[in-house]
Amino acid sequence: MADEVKQIQKYLNDLVDFSLPQYKELPSVELYMEQILKYINGILATLSPQQEKQLTSFMVNNYVKAKMIAEPVKKKYNQEQIGYLIAICLMKSTIAMSDMSLLIELDKGISRDKKRIYEFWCKMETSVLSNSAKRAKVKIDDIESRYEKEIAEKNPNAEDNVTDALGLLALRLSIQATADKLLSDYILQMIRRRVHPDEKDVNSVISSKTAKHEEQLGEKEAAIISDTIGKRRKTEQKAEKQEAKAKKEATPVANSKNSKGAQPKDNKTGKPTAKGKTKK
Repeated sequence: MADEVKQIQKYLNDLVDFSLPQYKELPSVELYMEQILKYINGILATLSPQQEKQLTSFMVNNYVKAKMIAEPVKKKYNQEQIGYLIAICLMKSTIAMSDMSLLIELDKGISRDKKRIYEFWCKMETSVLSNSAKRAKVKIDDIESRYEKEIAEKNPNAEDNVTDALGLLALRLSIQATADKLLSDYILQMIRRRVHPDEKDVNSVISSKTAKHEEQLGEKEAAIISDTIGKRRKTEQKAEKQEAKAKKEATPVANSKNSKGAQPKDNKTGKPTAKGKTKK
């Protein structure tokens, strides 16, 4: 696991040093879809080295339809739209599109200057990301130190111990992320009720649809399993019948062979008599 630990340390160092382009550094020339995808995926490649694309044309079109970003003019996107797309890409895994739209709607309460909003978000994003990476790096360095010590002492369980330690760290990070998301979702629900009092709880509707979809999938999966088991049982029963039939057909032949090869017996004593001779 030594190589894996080094890879994690390198990744954390990359996160600590990661920075987003300032508003003035965003392309001043409007870009087409392919250019947008190449530009943004290139910026975010450091964050997800194992993932080829953070953004696709399908996603961009959905964000436009949801009015999260303005429609392109003559199929071109400007600085403001690029800035929003970068922010959406980094937040889409932890926040629903409906909640993202709500936060974008609240932008005007912070400032109507899109440049100022983008730079405020950049500062917050990179600060939180860097601090989280630094905290995780302290724990990873400690894990590495204990691992190297166990290797030096020729502890046969060194590999298992470092794997368990990394697993526990990943678990803790996941639990923390879940707790943060629960709190974030709750706060956003309160804000939605205040901003849109007549609007239905979008997340509840989505959850209801998701639950129904999962129920349908479960029923479909159960039907497939039941059908598979039924077919397998029929095949087994057919095989059993064929085997029984084969045994039944083989029994008379075996009896016939035994009767032909049997030595004649005395009718009274039941003892074998000499072949070809009969007792008078």
